[in-house]
Amino acid sequence: MYSALNRCSQRSTRPWLSRITRYLLCNKPIKKLPDIGPDMTNRGTLIRPLKKSELINVKQLAQAENWNVGEAEVDLMWELDPDGFLGAEIMVDSSPRIVGCASCVNLNDSYSCGDLFIVEKPYRRQGIGKSLKEAIFVQAGSRNVSINSVCSDVESNVKSGNFPTISFSMKVFEGCLVTPADLALHAPTDVVITPYTGDEFEELYVYDTEVHVIPRRQMLQGIIGTKDAHTFVARKENSIVGFGVSYSIGKGYNVGPVFADSSQIAQALFRRLFDCLPKGSNIELTAPEDNTFSVQMAKRCQLNLSFDMIRMYSKEAIDFKAMNKVFSLTNSGFGMV
Repeated sequence: MYSALNRCSQRSTRPWLSRITRYLLCNKPIKKLPDIGPDMTNRGTLIRPLKKSELINVKQLAQAENWNVGEAEVDLMWELDPDGFLGAEIMVDSSPRIVGCASCVNLNDSYSCGDLFIVEKPYRRQGIGKSLKEAIFVQAGSRNVSINSVCSDVESNVKSGNFPTISFSMKVFEGCLVTPADLALHAPTDVVITPYTGDEFEELYVYDTEVHVIPRRQMLQGIIGTKDAHTFVARKENSIVGFGVSYSIGKGYNVGPVFADSSQIAQALFRRLFDCLPKGSNIELTAPEDNTFSVQMAKRCQLNLSFDMIRMYSKEAIDFKAMNKVFSLTNSGFGMV
């Protein structure tokens, strides 16, 4: 059961390796939760959905952990589910303060996605994280909850009984992009790659759903419409055979999703996306571990392996029948792939 642990890189010393993993949640607001436990003496704690104006707290908490989170990503997820960001609020010097958070974005009646499970360092080991986790499962109800777990947490997640199902592994790369000269610019001769115009969205949505499994029309529109986003579409005859997106995040750019019918098409999409970015840009790319092409390409681009993650579920794993088409996930947190 724990074979996935052996594939995890133990070399990374990134500060977020100790982060509690991401959760897929539903959008039913929490009506009432008990105050956090006995260690929070004289400091009643409220777990509640955050307003859009309070998302600055989430961004600040993420920045303090040195997580590369884009404002556009956070705003988009909030638009998808206005109840999707939970905050842990306590009174500090007679003023309310958000000292922890967890995002929970509803995808449908069966699945949701989440990220950004954070508790400010001075307030850890005082029950706040536990209460946020309990709130997550209150929100999830009967839904199948999914997390992306860092390697150090996989065994404890299984033993707890909360996440018994281990699925696929992924690698998060980041660094200053160096595009190899031999990274092909041209797709196979029977494939044409063009910039996205908007007219092909419905076709793109159908292709995305084939890969992502769970339809995500609004999320896909938001990703493509993100500030500084670049999107390219690959066609063979009259059919879409791949597409790729890059967009700005906290520090640099996220490259993904990149979905394609073959590694040759994916390579040409990556090259187009890379060529659109400012020289020396910092990028983040999340590749399935089993996609040898993407893993090797990231290394050729001199990107550093930041950390590994394992997809886990509270129920059965989602069957991604087109996983071979995933060359870069949407990002390291939001979305199923």
